[in-house]
Amino acid sequence: MKGIGAVLIDIDGVLTVSWKALPGAVEAMERLRAADLPLVLVTNTTSRTRAAVAGRLVREGFPVGADDILTAPTATAAYLRAHHPAARCLLINSGEV
Repeated sequence: MKGIGAVLIDIDGVLTVSWKALPGAVEAMERLRAADLPLVLVTNTTSRTRAAVAGRLVREGFPVGADDILTAPTATAAYLRAHHPAARCLLINSGEV
């Protein structure tokens, strides 16, 4: 896998459907891990924490942890911290976040 600096993979529809692993997805993830490539799993879910997302993937056999997951709220929080550090934010959500 020469020339590949990192891999970003969407979760829903690429690795899983309805949180069930798609055929070959776990094996593909294991091959990427074995190649020692930086790997980030992305999702636009706003109702689950990174730990909850990772937990569901682990139950399906994926070799992942919470630090491997990038969610929309995580990306938004990082942006706000970097560009508006003194801003106040009110989060309204019905999920685990």
